[in-house]
Amino acid sequence: MADEIKSIGFVSRFFGAFGQFFKYMGNGQYAARCSAVSEGQKFASEVEPEVVTKTVEVVKEVEVQAPKLDTVSEDGALQLLQLLQQEARFIDFVKESIDGYSDADVGAAARQIHAGCSKVVSQYFTVDVVNDAPENSRVEVAADYDPKAIKLEGRVQGEGPYAGTLIHPGWQVTSTNLPKVSNTDSLHILAPAEVEV
Repeated sequence: MADEIKSIGFVSRFFGAFGQFFKYMGNGQYAARCSAVSEGQKFASEVEPEVVTKTVEVVKEVEVQAPKLDTVSEDGALQLLQLLQQEARFIDFVKESIDGYSDADVGAAARQIHAGCSKVVSQYFTVDVVNDAPENSRVEVAADYDPKAIKLEGRVQGEGPYAGTLIHPGWQVTSTNLPKVSNTDSLHILAPAEVEV
């Protein structure tokens, strides 16, 4: 039986979901793959071959473990959520059900949220690609590659080096410039309740 998948903490989930949102919006091929997976389609690497000959394959499984932290500071995550709410009403968008809205309405809202989120990211973070080669180009991956920076898809065999097609360049934060916060007591208030009197 496969090992049980361990739960991911809030900070990792937030930054993961935030990154996946822009990856989905910015990469049509990635969005198509996500849609195919959500409909139950399998990748070629997941389909068992009908006939197995006398060939023996040695497949190397690359396991990436999340860093284990004794304590996690939530201040930066809360501060980022505050900024996203102020500039893009991000929390309003993700907390409201969009089932009753048309695709055009959701698209119009997404355009405004995209502009606000883009402003926050560009103002407070310097973000660069991990691999600057054009998407869909052939790239070489060294045998001693960093599995945190490069994720190999498909059947990974042998010890490398590897050659493949770049399907996404990846993103990395090279610097941060979040405002200094002297009082963290109210960081958990992402947006105050608004009362008209």
